[in-house]
Amino acid sequence: MKQINDTLDALFERSARELTEKTGFFDKNDFYLYGSGNMGRAALALLRKAGCEPLGFIDDTPARQGTTIDGLRVFGDRASATSTVVVCIHNPRHDYLKSRQRFGEKTLSFMHIPWLFPQLSIAHAVHPASYRAYRDDIVALYAALSDDLSRQTFIEQLTFRLTLEWNFKEHAMPPYFPADIGLPFDEKVDFVDAGAYDGDTIKLFLDHFPRPGKVVAIEADPRNFASLKDYLEGIDVEHVSHHAAVDGEEGILQFDATGDMAAKLSENGQLSVRSHTLEYFMKDVGSPCYVKFDVEGAESSIISRSQALLRERMPMLAVSVYHHAADMIEIPLSLHRLGYRISMRYHGIDGADLVAYALPQH
Repeated sequence: MKQINDTLDALFERSARELTEKTGFFDKNDFYLYGSGNMGRAALALLRKAGCEPLGFIDDTPARQGTTIDGLRVFGDRASATSTVVVCIHNPRHDYLKSRQRFGEKTLSFMHIPWLFPQLSIAHAVHPASYRAYRDDIVALYAALSDDLSRQTFIEQLTFRLTLEWNFKEHAMPPYFPADIGLPFDEKVDFVDAGAYDGDTIKLFLDHFPRPGKVVAIEADPRNFASLKDYLEGIDVEHVSHHAAVDGEEGILQFDATGDMAAKLSENGQLSVRSHTLEYFMKDVGSPCYVKFDVEGAESSIISRSQALLRERMPMLAVSVYHHAADMIEIPLSLHRLGYRISMRYHGIDGADLVAYALPQH
């Protein structure tokens, strides 16, 4: 364990040393937010709580330029090249480094907001010192990971969170179906897709499993669900679809319906959606079963409240662990303690789409 402890010591020391250096140019009276979508609006609300008012949004969508969103004017560019730009685009396909090239050295990410205001957190971003409280769990998870690439991925993610250096190499492996973790592609497997979007992951499932079992598709956004239904009607596989959300308990949740990959559960969401537990959706599937979660932050609640089900049935799992700061530590470690073998891969261009894979021990 000396290696991981030495690595953590170096990372924490570097993070503390570089924090001011990387954000010291920020002027709370002279900055813009790049991106006026959900993340931009969330950043604006947080910054106002800290007593900061941006000069405006910058947005590349012509229809938004010249409008006002949440009381803030939307521009096509900043008025002065000396103003800081805070990039507020949360999408695994967005390349932050290209935005930094466009706006220059006085560019920050929404992930830097907690660096500027330690009392704030946004998406999976927190002040880097927050990770010190997880030191013992970090060491335990590192020891529990099943392969060298998982350990490398975990360290890369920790380094990113503690330094906000965008230097990831893009991984070409398909999300949710990496070839090197032991998925039984030659067996008949049922598939539960929690956060099915328009069926994109189900398409990959059918590509990788030539003898697919039953497919259970779950999607909360009504427009995404309509696209999902259209797709499912065209496949010759037993399936059932649910216009619902997966959560740790039965109930009604609020939802931001965007009709795209940004759709998510939200306390201020404009729509209500029925939520069910994982047990509800798994009642009609057999074994072996593969369950994928990408449910915009509800993963931890689902895992923590499904312990008995997971221990009894031990389905294979692919769990998105990047929505909250502690997810990449707490979720895989809890699954390891249930008896799972844990791998970790990322599938976005900048380290986003971090997924923990949990397969039963054999």
